[in-house]
Amino acid sequence: MEERQSEQLLGWSLGGLFLVIFAVSATAQNANAPIQPNELTTTAKAKPPLQLSDEQRRKIQDALVTAHSAQKTPDNFEAKIGTKVPTKLKLDAMPAPLINEEPILKQYDFVKLENELLVVDPMDSSIVAVIPRKFPKDQATQGSAPSGQTHDPASQGDEAETTKKN
Repeated sequence: MEERQSEQLLGWSLGGLFLVIFAVSATAQNANAPIQPNELTTTAKAKPPLQLSDEQRRKIQDALVTAHSAQKTPDNFEAKIGTKVPTKLKLDAMPAPLINEEPILKQYDFVKLENELLVVDPMDSSIVAVIPRKFPKDQATQGSAPSGQTHDPASQGDEAETTKKN
């Protein structure tokens, strides 16, 4: 009889231990409430806006001057922060040397248009920065430059020196 009471006591003890473990586990799970899929989307979109200094903008202009990926600006498209890039425009990855200097840009792509550089969030194709091109296409075609000369500011230094000597 004593043996039977001992087995019964052991059974109750194990059962109680199981209930305690189960209750603690359930409480821990409830403390971390389940995440709703809609909340994940909202959290992912709540990225802080890209704040570029003038120096960072200049570095982007300098780095993308040699990128041979200029695209025609689509009709009726106005580049504004928050606007989605039209699907016919191709997003390009930021150049590695620029990312080395400005690691914040690693998460962004760019689009080089005729007159503007667009910094784009590739997750949703939204524009996060609009930067004027260093040498816009319009500038090279404005006015009537003599044959063999352009209105490229980079070449004006040589022309000015030649004029001074004459």
